[in-house]
Amino acid sequence: MKRTILLYVIFFTVLGAVFSQENRNGANKEAATSLTVEDAVELAKKNNVSIARSQITLDAAARAKAHSWNSISPTASVSGTSSIPIDALSDTDSAYTANLGISATLSVSLTTNLYTSMQSAKIAYESGKLTFDDAVKSVELSVREAFYGLLYEKENITLQEKNLEIAKTQYNNNLAKYNQGRLSEIDVLSAEVNYKSKIPTVGSARTTFLNDLASFKQMLGLPIDEKIDLEGSLDDLITLNKIDVDMKDVKSSTITQLEYKLASAKNSVLDKRFSAFAPTVSASLRWQDQYWYLGYDGTAPDATKSTTLSLTATIPLDGVLPWSARNDAIDTAKDTVKDLELQIDNEMKNLKRTVDSSLRSIRQSQESIQYKQANVTLAQKTYDMTQEAYNRGTKDLLTLQDANTSLLNAQVSLKSETLTLIKAILTLENTIGLPFGTLGK
Repeated sequence: MKRTILLYVIFFTVLGAVFSQENRNGANKEAATSLTVEDAVELAKKNNVSIARSQITLDAAARAKAHSWNSISPTASVSGTSSIPIDALSDTDSAYTANLGISATLSVSLTTNLYTSMQSAKIAYESGKLTFDDAVKSVELSVREAFYGLLYEKENITLQEKNLEIAKTQYNNNLAKYNQGRLSEIDVLSAEVNYKSKIPTVGSARTTFLNDLASFKQMLGLPIDEKIDLEGSLDDLITLNKIDVDMKDVKSSTITQLEYKLASAKNSVLDKRFSAFAPTVSASLRWQDQYWYLGYDGTAPDATKSTTLSLTATIPLDGVLPWSARNDAIDTAKDTVKDLELQIDNEMKNLKRTVDSSLRSIRQSQESIQYKQANVTLAQKTYDMTQEAYNRGTKDLLTLQDANTSLLNAQVSLKSETLTLIKAILTLENTIGLPFGTLGK
């Protein structure tokens, strides 16, 4: 009997341990992965499709730069020929002559355009690196904006849920007072309408958050069904310090990219000049071995061998004619240089205007945040006092509801303005090429 009891104890102990382990495993599967904004950025850099595609383009530019000298690579060929008279195939009694020949050729061509070709590949590679960096920064900007936008939606849901809970509490309290005969039916119905009208708002906020969260996961390369929890608070990101930008240290990627185009255009002018005026030198080495033989009873002559070295220099003359196509090509290339110089000058002015406009928007947003922080404090105090007065019976339900709505609007408005400030700073940092998080420290 004791042995049986002992076996039951062991059995249920093991069974309990198994279920406990399964429950822990299930809990681990359901556990959400916590992400900071920096974690999200790193995930996007590893998994984002746009960055991967930009890397392929950059690799191609690097390969082109490494092989930009290949225009002087020698050209080699080997050929073999054999011939026999057709008459010899039908008349075997006649003597005939046939031959077998083998030849090999090695040639190389050297032009001054080799220099411009190598320069062009170098400029294209440097421009490609900038394009890749811009792609990475663009993805990072999108990730940070989406992350902070989700924080705003998450905190907005919290505010809406709190507002809903307050309305529910008011309705329950009023219903209890009505049942006690202390409140009219109209007040109960008004509280019920106020409470139930807020339910769709909360549901809509949750749906928007879940849809945007799914898009955010795709941006990071995460499975759509993976659970993640965003760490951080918009309140911690409020920057009220004065933000200034020294334009002497600013150069946007747009201007740098135009400068690469200008360098390429100047290189093109040089290339067109080389094509119009510079000589081309070619060298060719040919080796040939010819064997003769006679059909039937003839005697074959001796084989012939030859080796030939050819040197050729070609000097174009149409470049001296001002109306020639090559001179027109030079002038067209010069026009491109002038156009790009105008674009760079205009873009510098545009950059200054954009930076000044961004700084004004940031300062306005900072001032607005200070006012809205004061409004939240005032609205909270007003609601608390109205709630106390309502409980004493000196304020009606509509006044209390208005105070609650004012508090909610003040809180949501502050969150929205904070998000506006964060995005404005991020955009300015991206415009002037600063690492994100630099301004406002």
